[in-house]
Amino acid sequence: MGMSELENAGKENLRERTLIDLFSAFEGVYGPSFECKYYPCHFSGQDCTFCYCPFYPCLNYDMGGEIKLTSEGKPIWSCMDCWLIHDKKFAEDVIVTLSRFPRQRLVEEDWYFFSSILQELLYGEIFVEKGEGCYNLMEAILYDKDCEEIEDGEILAVRLENFSITSVRRIKRIEDAKNEVLIPLKEKNKYYGIKDGSYVVCDGRSLIRY
Repeated sequence: MGMSELENAGKENLRERTLIDLFSAFEGVYGPSFECKYYPCHFSGQDCTFCYCPFYPCLNYDMGGEIKLTSEGKPIWSCMDCWLIHDKKFAEDVIVTLSRFPRQRLVEEDWYFFSSILQELLYGEIFVEKGEGCYNLMEAILYDKDCEEIEDGEILAVRLENFSITSVRRIKRIEDAKNEVLIPLKEKNKYYGIKDGSYVVCDGRSLIRY
């Protein structure tokens, strides 16, 4: 689903619609939805089991998304270039993984829970656990990337509230974060972040191929 549809859905309680979509997906993978007026919103033959991604906003560039500004200047996670949730195999694995949890728990869990699930699906392990201070998602995003050290840099600190981005700011040190999610700064095909205590620039052209 594109950014404009996400903006409209936000007015109708995006998370509620996402959970309804998720619970419907537990009934099975549907395949393409030729009746949908947006089909294909990403690619021809896409699986449409999930219209609303349960991991939104994932804040993980590896899935193809990135932060953009709405017409009102509000930061939003754009999924226009993310295709993974519409991959049949990935959709099946999401259903299998999330269906193991009671539905009430899925309703009550926060963004960090779903981020952990996504890390496990994408990388086979959980890199970041929720704790006090910042949530350093750079550890997952920069995993296995081709990086080189640089002298100076900045990273992004993203504040979330009820699965929505409320603010994005640039900071220079991990210690400067205040209960925010840390992700690299993305410029075209380069990720600028902090890895093993050093500023790095990494090749971000290799997206997840599930």
